[in-house]
Amino acid sequence: MAQYHLWICFLCLQTWSGAAGKDADSMVVNGILGESVTFPLSIQDPQKITNIAWTSQSSVAFIKPGVNGTELTVTQVIIKGRLEVIDQNYDLVIRDLRMEDAGTYKADINEENPEKTVTKIYHLHIYRRLKKPKITQSLRPSLNNTCNVTLTCSVEKEEKDVAYSWSSSGEKSNVLQIVHSPMDQKLTYTCTAQNPISNSSDSVTVQQPCTDTPSFHPHHTVLTGGLAKLSLLILIPVLALLFYLYKRRQADDVSKKSVYCELLRNDRLTESRIYDELTQSKA
Repeated sequence: MAQYHLWICFLCLQTWSGAAGKDADSMVVNGILGESVTFPLSIQDPQKITNIAWTSQSSVAFIKPGVNGTELTVTQVIIKGRLEVIDQNYDLVIRDLRMEDAGTYKADINEENPEKTVTKIYHLHIYRRLKKPKITQSLRPSLNNTCNVTLTCSVEKEEKDVAYSWSSSGEKSNVLQIVHSPMDQKLTYTCTAQNPISNSSDSVTVQQPCTDTPSFHPHHTVLTGGLAKLSLLILIPVLALLFYLYKRRQADDVSKKSVYCELLRNDRLTESRIYDELTQSKA
């Protein structure tokens, strides 16, 4: 019979836990990396609270009000030393937030009457404070003396849930495409990067971005053509001089070879004549 009653109590507890989880208050809490975050319990009558159990995948902490103050027992090692309880309303504070602290936290708020137990759920997201974004320009000349300008806005590190906007055009993207002509006045474009806990902006001024391209300066083309012609006029005589020197060197080599052959031939004739004269003299 005792076992029967235990099973009934266990089933009732499971049914109550499921109902509590279903009807529990849920809210999203955004925290800043390295700073503190508070889970507000919003308890109407703190004097009636007997204990509060915090869990997140596993047990986190146990809070028990007392005459000498609130007793906090931390059961999760990774968060030890970084938890704090506000005595007036038992709100839980996590200091020195880390990225691994993100997740779902559940608070079971218990009173002396078990029917008055309340469960609250918090979804903690942690973000970095955004630094000043960086804007880069990409230029491409087009027809009719226009210039296609691409502005790209980005933050230093790849962050989650970052939204970009351009104040000059209302574009909701990190990339802005604009067409600029030489007659346009200089325009300033401001990019704003924003996440749930911070925002940062940077600006860039676009003024005659493609002025260094031939399409914007007809005289630049004429100047370039003139320089090319001048280079050819200088290069042709130099090449002709080098060719002349090469041919002359070849001719000198041939002349030297002819002189050497003639000298060798004369030497041989002289030696032959002396030999004949000596032979005749002996005879």
